[in-house]
Amino acid sequence: MIKTAMALQPDGAALSVPDFPENRTSHDFLLGGAVTLKQPLDGYRAAVDAVLLAAAVSVAGHRDCKILDVGSAVGSVGLCVARRLEAARVTGVELQDDLYALFCRNVVENGFVGRVTPVQGDINNRDLPLGAESFDQVISNPPYYAGGTRPSNESRATAHQEGSADLAVWIGFCLKMVRQKGRITLVHRADHLDRIIGLLYGRAGDMTVYPIWSKASADAPLRVIVSARKGVSSPLKMRRGLVLHDEAGQYLPETDQLLRQPASLPGF
Repeated sequence: MIKTAMALQPDGAALSVPDFPENRTSHDFLLGGAVTLKQPLDGYRAAVDAVLLAAAVSVAGHRDCKILDVGSAVGSVGLCVARRLEAARVTGVELQDDLYALFCRNVVENGFVGRVTPVQGDINNRDLPLGAESFDQVISNPPYYAGGTRPSNESRATAHQEGSADLAVWIGFCLKMVRQKGRITLVHRADHLDRIIGLLYGRAGDMTVYPIWSKASADAPLRVIVSARKGVSSPLKMRRGLVLHDEAGQYLPETDQLLRQPASLPGF
């Protein structure tokens, strides 16, 4: 049986914090220690992509910007957004029991009860307690792989491979949740950019494509961050993007600084 603890939110509502064995977690840090992160030793692990996606979020002009993080895992993206942007109010939805449990704990340990709200559930479930068009922005790091060899670790497999919610379902859910003219922002594999643009076409515009390059000498980008506004038809903008490493494989100074402190994505 999973044990739970309770933490009171500012409105008096209780946040249930499921227990997770300490000997199965690591205690890590993002943004140079500004965010603490407990995550499974064996299973899904937050990567650079989470920090870069969080750095792509802007809440300019909003006093309380309602943001939904779809597939939040242990909460890394939402926690980084909340640490950098005081006006952000983040809700994260996560399917897996173990990742959700750690997400709740990370919210408490970072002091974000009331500003970051974990929700457990499946985006295919119509009873998920989230209202359509109720968020100013939706952000997501969808599963990267449509097929191939499934990892032996079930948590990692669920996080990394498309299942009952493929990329079309994932993007459809994001568009459903964001208000008209609100923004959705995704990080994904660069070789799936055609799928992403195709799924957004006619439904969202004012699109920005921001490539993430492993090295300056790389023939193709490794990842892309794609941001678009629902119900808007402005033309697509292609940015220069960000190079992560020098030719020796070390982080470039600009990238290293971005990963070590709360900052916005340069040139986004």
